[in-house]
Amino acid sequence: MIENTNSTSARAALLLGALAGLSADQLIGAQEGRGQQQLVHSDRLPTQMDDDQAAFEAVGFRFGDPDPTDPMFMLANLPTGWSREAADHDMWSYVIDEQGRRRVAVFYKAAFYDRSAFMRLITVSSYLWDHVHDGTPLITDDSWATPAAIAEACRSAMKNAQDQIDTWTTHDKPEYVTKYTAERDQYAAVLAQHDIAQH
Repeated sequence: MIENTNSTSARAALLLGALAGLSADQLIGAQEGRGQQQLVHSDRLPTQMDDDQAAFEAVGFRFGDPDPTDPMFMLANLPTGWSREAADHDMWSYVIDEQGRRRVAVFYKAAFYDRSAFMRLITVSSYLWDHVHDGTPLITDDSWATPAAIAEACRSAMKNAQDQIDTWTTHDKPEYVTKYTAERDQYAAVLAQHDIAQH
């Protein structure tokens, strides 16, 4: 269950922690860490979405009504084979698919003074960015990260990188030109592997 950190009992626990000599940063950090773990091990997800609910339902999510005691969250059944994982940062977690790919980013700030939560679907472009910049394995399928979708995302990223190259060339910033040239070339290498039009 996800604790409502705006509740009287949660605020009382913070007060007790303060009386025990814990700093505000320690108390809030612990509160946010607990919030992340409660979310990851719950059957709830945020009611606020950056995408339409229908977009989540289209990939297999099923939602209940907002919790009447804590309308920030609602019952959520994940698509078959999907699960939750905590991120390194206490305010973020993910829903991953059966192949271990991050498909939904979930933000939850459990701190009592600014409690908030939302979630968004991860795009193929973001998945590709993680592959190029963080070395996340790139796994294609026939419905989401298809070879064609990967190729399209590569072309878009290459164009953006080229725009950056042109801009920083004009401003005589060779270090940025070098950075974005390398990025463009990385996307080009991925494109060469996944562009079915060239195979």
